Order: sequence, then structure tokens, then C-alpha cells
Amino acid sequence: MSSLTADLAALLQQVRRPGDFYAAGTAEIHTPRLEIEGVGPIALPLLPVQAEQILAVAEQAPYGRGTETLVDTEVRRTWQVDAARVHIGGRRWGEELALILRRVHEGLGVTGEVSAELYKLLIYDAGGFFVSHRDTEKAAGMFATLVVVLPSEHTGGELIIRHRGREVRLDLHPGDPCEVAFAAFYADCRHEVLPVASGYRLALIYNLLRRGRGPLPEAPDYARQQGEVSALLRAWATLAEDTGAPCKLVYPLEHAYTEAELAFDTLKGADAAVAGVLAAAARSADCDLHLALLSIEESGWAEYGDSRWGEVEYEIGEVTQSSQTLHDWRGADGGRPAMAALPFTDEEVCPPDALADAKETEPEFEEATGNEGVSFERFYQRAALVLWPRAHRPRVVAGGGLGLSLPFLSELVQRWEDGGHEPADPIRDEAMRLADYIRQGWPERDWERRHATEQGHVRAFLDGLARLGDLEQRTAFVADQVAAGAYGAADNRTILDLLRQLPTGRAGELLTAVIANNGRQQADTCACLLRLASEPPSLPAEALRPAARALVGVLPDGQTADEPYWTVRSLSRHAPTSALVADSLIALERIDPRLASEALEKILSLPAVYPMDELLVPAALGLRNARPSIEPASIGALRRRVLDHLEPRIQEPLEPPADWRRPAEVACTCTYCADLNRFLAAEDMPEWRLKAAERARQHVQSMVVRHRCDLDLSLDTRGRPYTLLCTKNQASYNRRLQQRQQDLEHRAQLAD
Repeated sequence: MSSLTADLAALLQQVRRPGDFYAAGTAEIHTPRLEIEGVGPIALPLLPVQAEQILAVAEQAPYGRGTETLVDTEVRRTWQVDAARVHIGGRRWGEELALILRRVHEGLGVTGEVSAELYKLLIYDAGGFFVSHRDTEKAAGMFATLVVVLPSEHTGGELIIRHRGREVRLDLHPGDPCEVAFAAFYADCRHEVLPVASGYRLALIYNLLRRGRGPLPEAPDYARQQGEVSALLRAWATLAEDTGAPCKLVYPLEHAYTEAELAFDTLKGADAAVAGVLAAAARSADCDLHLALLSIEESGWAEYGDSRWGEVEYEIGEVTQSSQTLHDWRGADGGRPAMAALPFTDEEVCPPDALADAKETEPEFEEATGNEGVSFERFYQRAALVLWPRAHRPRVVAGGGLGLSLPFLSELVQRWEDGGHEPADPIRDEAMRLADYIRQGWPERDWERRHATEQGHVRAFLDGLARLGDLEQRTAFVADQVAAGAYGAADNRTILDLLRQLPTGRAGELLTAVIANNGRQQADTCACLLRLASEPPSLPAEALRPAARALVGVLPDGQTADEPYWTVRSLSRHAPTSALVADSLIALERIDPRLASEALEKILSLPAVYPMDELLVPAALGLRNARPSIEPASIGALRRRVLDHLEPRIQEPLEPPADWRRPAEVACTCTYCADLNRFLAAEDMPEWRLKAAERARQHVQSMVVRHRCDLDLSLDTRGRPYTLLCTKNQASYNRRLQQRQQDLEHRAQLAD
């Protein structure tokens, strides 16, 4: 199957002529001047009163049967006005009809010059219709019929066209008073007009003619190629996914298309023909087909090349970054699927050498700056048809990353739930296979795993598996990924829900793995998880005890010297918190009070890691506010230790400064800071003026702020250089007053 891309390309190379058996659309117009003999000028949109006037001068439309022309309202019920009695024109009508003809010309895939000859004006009132039939040749060189529906309020009256087993249903109802709807089809097509439900349907009927010698145009017939492509795609779809066959095919188009003009109905020439064949083949082979923009981006370092005429030339040296993506998706139905960019590989491109010209794209060089050398960027873009077997869709979607695959998984789950939760539903099967691909392809690099967690992807994936009732995959994901670092605080409830559904032994093993492997970086999150797991309905204490021991072992101890750089940064982001202390003691007391005492001993022995005022006081207050009926031993011990810390500070004498001396502890030996310290230590100097350059003033100002000096600062801008005015205050004393009040309140809350 390695020749799949080459075989498909060989078949599609035979599809060169664009076009189909019909062409349809709408076109904006300037209201034409329409006159009917016996009625006079006709206003557009058509007014009901004028519709009745037209019916009064029209004749019942006949139909042809062999060589006969018959009138039978069981076969055709509509009214006609002969072309000789219809006059349509206006300053812009000729140009606008020519534009419609151009679109019809392209849509039908006709070569050579085509002209339109007005044949009849038809008006359908409520109940009007025409059963399935073929048009007879009405003029020499006629090969097709063009229907132009003028602005007229009506419902129903859809046109159905059939050709060689295919059928299309067209609602030729202009959506705006300044629009007409049109459809053209080859003369050998069977077609019918469904009954008009209300209003009046007013249409101009043209014979499409080609003058000159030679056979008349016929609809392109790629039935053989379509059948062979369909068979090739079906064979591809039945292959097992481990055979090495590509999971999708990318067929670059010949013409250039911008993002704004990219759509199936705007494809040109052979691109349109290939898209038509692939669309039909994809439907029969149960494949998905899309249009997308294909982009290749490269960047890296460049080297100096030859210099000519005094100009430096560069050459690409090393490519350091590259990407190949498909993006800006378009559906065959004209929609814009909400799909993220998908990567693609060279093995998926059809034919294999279709992107050979990408290397010919001129790179953009950026000259060396500072310590950096010459760099380059190269960008290449084309439109492409992209298809994959529907059975392979989970694999394709998973390859687009979590930003694409997780929303798609959620959509599948929702569709399955809306359909009744049937276990054998194919939608559930597709969701399960997609989930398996997502789990197997979860990011492995640490920073990618952390990013996925921060984006909420872990919780979204576990929630999706829970809704599918897939306990096995949820367990495997937590064991393989969550325990390896794909873990955050927002995931705790989801993990806890899983643990409560597992056998006791397995739940304990999983909880221990999560805490043991994540605790160094996220001790607070792990402590919260253990606290939640110890709440009713909790696992038995013997199942929780290994996880409790693991938590005690990973409580932060300030030792980061041997950790890799990224871990040190992670530890700085996950510094101990008061919640860590509180959650740890609560959980450990429930599971094993001896472990709680061990944890508290460790915490109290590391005052630099667990500072009293910043962490332990808030933790003790939070635990005290919970007011348990019986205070656990470790929590009582923490409360008493905090009280022992507060009491000496409360008993310290507290008086305002007796003179102008202030703490002089600025740790800088420069001349300006030495003067600052002398000023702070002086008992008779309330103010100091520093007249100096801006850089010196800013340095002194930063030292004052950093060391929390008892000074108010202001700037005197009279004269040059400006003067920094430093005035002593009682900030330290005021802070001690506030601290005393806070200590008294905390003592009252923590007292027995």
C-alpha cells in the first residue's frame, strides 16, 4: 500500500476537464426593465396584482411527448409567455447576464463560445409544478437550459436535476430583492419542478447554444475514474492502522487561492474537476473530504555567500525550526469546520513530489545584529484537498494536538449522550478510540505536560472518559500521565471521583503514586488531594497510609541544589503555603496521628522554609476556626507553638522614638548610602537634602524602599541637578503598633 499516493495521483491526473452536469448560484443585479405585451412594465420583486395580470395574458404551458405537444395539468401546471412578447433590458442587464453565463460556462465545463437565447417566461402560481422530464432540442446548437428566477416572493418550487444516478435539489429562491437565482443543466438531464406552496415563481428560460461545427458539449463523465478512486479509498479504509499506510491524504491544488476565496464552489479548472470526483468517491467510500490551506515554514541560521557588485549574498546554513500544517478548513457543504491546524508528513502528500517547488521559495534573510548571526525564514503556502477514512478520524484528530482532539472528544460524547447512551453506539466506539489515541499521544516533555495541565486539558480528558464510563482508560491515564507530572490543583476532584470507583488496593496505589511523584513540585496540591481522600466517604486508613507517608516525605525542606533548573523554578512557583500546613495536618491526623506529629516536627524544624508569621500563624488560625470538638494532637501542638511565638512580642515595650534617630541598616557602601546611614543615625537631623544626578538619586531612593527606612521622599525640581528631600517619619513604630494589635487579636483567637 506504499504506492497509495502515487496510484491516487495517477487516477486524478486523468481528471482534467472541469465542470458538472449542472451549475447554480445567485447573482446580484440592478433591477432590469421587464415588459410583457398586454401587461406593460413589470415591477420587481413581482407584485401579486401584476402576477394575476401576467396569468391573464399567459397560456397554459404544454409538454412534449415524442413528436407531440400536449397540455395536461396532471403532468405540468404552469403558465408561459412566449419570448416574442417579453422584453427585458436595462443599462446593466446585458452585462449581468453575461456574468451569469460566464459562471455557467465554467460550472458546466464547456469549451468554446456559448450564447443564451430567451425561450419563454414561466410563471408558477400556488400548486404549480412540472413532473420529471427531459428538454427537447428547441434550436440548432442547443445543448443545455438556463433558468433565471427573478425576484418573486414564493415558497416551494424547488428544482430537482438527475443525471447518471446523481441527483441535486436546488431552491432557486432569491434571498434578496436585488438578486436572481439561476441554474443551468445539460439537455439530457431529467429534471422536475416541485409544487409551489405559496406566492408566484417567475422565471426566464433560456436555451444555451453553441454555434459552429463539431459535437455539442456534454457533461464531463468521470464515472470510471470515480469508481476506481472509490475502490482505492475503500481499500485504504479497511487497512489496519499499524500497516504504515498514511492516516490522511493531502492533494495540493494547481491554482493559487487566498483564504478569503477558498471554497469548493470557487475552485478553478482541473482543481474543480478533481474536487468533484474526490467528493463523490469520498461519499461512497465513507471518507471525509475538506479543503485547507497548506503551509510550510522554516527558519534557522544562514551563512555568508559570494559578494557581487558590492552586495553581500547569503545562503541557508542550518534549519533549526520547521513545521508543516493544514489550516483554515472548508467543508464540502460550504461550511467552515471549527478545526485547529493539523500537521502533515511528506508521506501523506499526493503525488509524492507535489511540494518539490517548496524548496525553490526564496527565503528572507535578516542580517546579523549584536552577537547573533544571520538568520532566515522561508514560508510556502498552497491550497489542498485533504481526505481520510471516517474510520481513521480518531487517529487524524488526535494528531492535531489537545486543542483539537479534546473539543472533538467532548462533541462526540455529547452526541452519544443525546442519542441515548447506547453502549453499542458507533459514536461511543469512535469516542473511545479517539480517547485511546489522546492518552497514548499525551505530551511527554515536562514543559508541554505542565502547559496541558494549566490549560485544563487533564480535567477535560478525565471528565470525558468518566462520561463514557471508561474506568480502565481513566485509571491508566492517571497512572501513566498524572503520576508523571500532568497534574494540577483543578484535577483533584476528578481524580478523587476515580479513586472512589476503584478497588481499595488499586486506589491506594494510585493515590500514593500521584503524591510521591508530584509532591516535590506541588506539595500543597498533593496535601489537598490527600485531605479530600480522607473525607467521608473515605478510603480505609490502611489504603491511605502509604500515600500519607509519601506526603510527609515530600514536604518541602528547602533543598533544591541537586534539582534540575526547571525543577528549581517549579519549586519557587510552588513554595509552601499555609494551606499546605493545614491540609497536611488534617489529612494525616485522620489517617495516622503519628505521621501528623512527624510532619509537624519537620515543619517546625525548618523556620526558613515555613516562616512563623507568613505560614504557621495563618495555618493555626485556619485550623482553629474549624473548631473541632476534639482538637487533634498535632494541631494543638501547632497552636501552642504559635502562641509561644506571639507572647514575647506582645510583652515587648512599645514606645515612640524619643528623638530623630532611626534604624541605619542600609547595606550599601557607596558614598551616597554612607551619607544616608549617617543621616538615619543622627538624633538631631529630621531632614536630609541630596542634590545629585538622577542616577544617584534613583539609587538612594531604591535603597530607602528596599530597607524600609523611616523616610518620606519628595523631589525638589528647582535648579539643576534636582534635589531628593528625605524626611524622617515613624513608620517602624507604626508598623509595630499594627503588629501588636494583630498579635493581640491572634492570641485571643488561639487561646484555650
